[in-house]
Amino acid sequence: MGYLLLLLYSLLAPVIAALYALYFLLSPRRSLMKSLGGELGERLALAVLPVAGAPVWLHTASMGEVKAISKLAPELAAAEKAPLLITASTSSGRAEASRLTPGARFAPLDFYPLVKRFITRHRPRMLVVIETEIWPAMFIAAARAGVPVYLANARISPGTLALYRALGPLSRLMFSGVKQVLAQSEADALRFRSLPGLADKVTVTGNLKHDQLGASGAGADKVKEFLKAAGWEGCPLFTAGSTHPAEEPLLADAFLEAKKTVPGLKLALVPRHPERLAETEAALRERCVEYTKWSTRETGRDCVIVDAMGLLQAFYAVSAVCFVGGTLDDTGGHNLLEPALYSKPVLFGPNYRNARQAGESLLKEKGGFLTGTAPAMALKLSELLNAPAQLQAACANSAKALSSLKGATARTLAALSR
Repeated sequence: MGYLLLLLYSLLAPVIAALYALYFLLSPRRSLMKSLGGELGERLALAVLPVAGAPVWLHTASMGEVKAISKLAPELAAAEKAPLLITASTSSGRAEASRLTPGARFAPLDFYPLVKRFITRHRPRMLVVIETEIWPAMFIAAARAGVPVYLANARISPGTLALYRALGPLSRLMFSGVKQVLAQSEADALRFRSLPGLADKVTVTGNLKHDQLGASGAGADKVKEFLKAAGWEGCPLFTAGSTHPAEEPLLADAFLEAKKTVPGLKLALVPRHPERLAETEAALRERCVEYTKWSTRETGRDCVIVDAMGLLQAFYAVSAVCFVGGTLDDTGGHNLLEPALYSKPVLFGPNYRNARQAGESLLKEKGGFLTGTAPAMALKLSELLNAPAQLQAACANSAKALSSLKGATARTLAALSR
């Protein structure tokens, strides 16, 4: 039955890939499709230069996952005395992987003949799959080729767990070649243990991304110059980072309400996708928020939309309180710990499933606060910014939460090197 489901999946995979491409062509992010023509050779496992020497193969989704393995990958290759092969599903991930190794490639589409061809050409000694990149054809082709499969930095949502349970025969076949699952948290571990054949193969090693976090000085001088020119020096700054269109109206409402009790409060809004800037501006105009953009930098405004890349950490560093986006819509949250690098209190919404461990640590240590509505966010801003002792304690607790989550790289390397 498992092989029949694999056959059905393999027949559907090209159709799904075509529909996904069509979706992007019709979406505001269609510019990302421009490079597809030059990528097809690798994605179809046709124009792929093999990495010789039985490489260690690490598969990632995108730039974030590649950055997460930037310490693990070279250390694992050194421990195995083998070259590195890193695959990514996105263009940004592929570009980031090329900074780690000349053996960076696009992952083949998850169509069994393509994956089999890819594995035959590279002949990897092991496959380490990062986070949620669980692809049936990839797992089954690797197992049938005798390549041991590991899941590292692994996480799984309740919804995905339900899907794999529903696909019982295919899941049993897919996970039969998995040697170890190195989970981010105990909650993830419990879910993985309930899947076919994984009950005794799961260990909690933590989140690799926590070890990659480091304060960056990029853009710091530019941001300080902006604060001075705008007349914002000495004013409490609230930075909302990696925001999505559905969140920005709520953030604007919270900012306007908090301004009533926090003199001089300013807002830096850093959208996750700058190409959606028009939606951000519309939300602010509708609420009569006087704003400027980083690209124009007019003075006399209380809000700046940061329409440039690479400045988020610099704004977090000079803020009094921060918010991390993707937590008020269904995205699941972005990096909740970035503000903690600068000992800043972190506000976030209830949907932080992609950063569950970080969110729970921040809440436990009282360095982070759940604010799911505009009134709740405005109230928390007012409480923190009008009580210096409370703000100072929240700053210290934020840093404490971050330090408690370090060490995943060493634990993961030890598990993979056994």
